[in-house]
Amino acid sequence: MSNGDFPWLNNGTSQPPPQAAGVTDIVNKLQGIISQLTALVKATNGGARAFGIFTATSGTTSVVANPAVQGNSIVQLMPTNSAASSFVKTNGYFITVNAGTGFTVTFGGSAAGTETFSYLVNTPN
Repeated sequence: MSNGDFPWLNNGTSQPPPQAAGVTDIVNKLQGIISQLTALVKATNGGARAFGIFTATSGTTSVVANPAVQGNSIVQLMPTNSAASSFVKTNGYFITVNAGTGFTVTFGGSAAGTETFSYLVNTPN
């Protein structure tokens, strides 16, 4: 065995060099990670969800009735046919939440009335 096998012996001491992080530091970091993951799970799993489908009405607005929609709800639209996909790509849309009744989709152009969408409503706690 030589000092090359134990690098700390080359520095003139018989003690290993100080460690960058002790066990307590590691435990504290892991607890912080667990806390953040718990918050993420609560944010994504907590709250009420509702979903449905609708066909856009001819014109620039479509009103969707769903009493599960609340003032803090987040509404996501997913085009379900090529007409809807092309229309959204070209015109975009804006959603206005109407608490207790549903939501209104305002398009940047006039829909033909053949565009179909599915939607997801997520209402955080």
